Amino acid sequence: MGFNGFSKDIYWFYSELKKNNNKEWFYENKKFYEKEIKEASKDLLTEMSQRFASIGLPFVADPKVSLFRINRDIRFSSNKDPYKTNLGIYFPYNAKLGERLPESPGLYYHFAPEESFIGGGIHMPSSETLRALRIKIANDWEELYDITNAKEFKKEYPNEFYGEKLKRMPRGFDEKHPAAELLKLKEFTVWTDLDHKVSYTSKLLDVLERKAVVIAPFLEFLFQSMTKKIFM
Repeated sequence: MGFNGFSKDIYWFYSELKKNNNKEWFYENKKFYEKEIKEASKDLLTEMSQRFASIGLPFVADPKVSLFRINRDIRFSSNKDPYKTNLGIYFPYNAKLGERLPESPGLYYHFAPEESFIGGGIHMPSSETLRALRIKIANDWEELYDITNAKEFKKEYPNEFYGEKLKRMPRGFDEKHPAAELLKLKEFTVWTDLDHKVSYTSKLLDVLERKAVVIAPFLEFLFQSMTKKIFM
């Protein structure tokens, strides 16, 4: 049937799950989750995979890598709630399709009763990846500046570089570097709010495609730093 939007009742589902985050409630409503969220997400991924292929963008849209499990990993968390109370779908950007990378920048779709948004970049990179990103930025900061200050990019992603930042310059980088504030960042993400209503229609496909086209140069910049051996 293709993807025609998520059921409006996913708002109800995640709202109630937040109030009743236990196995009993979830099992009573598991059929709804399986059909209206999990299967609908797979339909969305099928259509987005076709769209990415048709416009020649190397985003991965595969249930095995794009869908987040609803079960939370509670092994090392003080919060023992068993389930996540949001829907998250990730589209890794991989310019070397077929080559599996331990970390990949990408496009992210998030739905929760409190907020919905579309974002992208790389969240909480490893120390090795973060150093490579910083070296890339130190060398090519003007390229990154041009990408993120383009009119269309500003329009689609008004919220830039959200996340933790060092108070001091990381070791080995010039304190007076023109991109000093970027080099202090511990992650590189951009995002924009999304009206819940968009998720209830097939327009979500068009929005994701448009966002993917605009963010692709930014993700390519990040990707290059992760796939080249850069020495400083």
